Amino acid sequence: MAVRKEVEKYITKLTNGHEIDHSLNLFESGFLSSLDVLDLLSFIENTYNITVSDDDLGIENFGSIDSMVKYIEKAKQE
Repeated sequence: MAVRKEVEKYITKLTNGHEIDHSLNLFESGFLSSLDVLDLLSFIENTYNITVSDDDLGIENFGSIDSMVKYIEKAKQE
């Protein structure tokens, strides 16, 4: 549950305080831009000590808070 809270807090910061449904596509909804992805990736890699490969970049892993949490939890187990 800690991963979800940390990701949610960071996304809230990136979206200027907007509370966002965890299943909402953050890019299609306009809450995050391509530039925000760089900040987000840096946060995820540094916070969870994981490396996100180019193959893993995409909406299926980073489109929503739910998908990010799932990706991070899986990556931490590997």
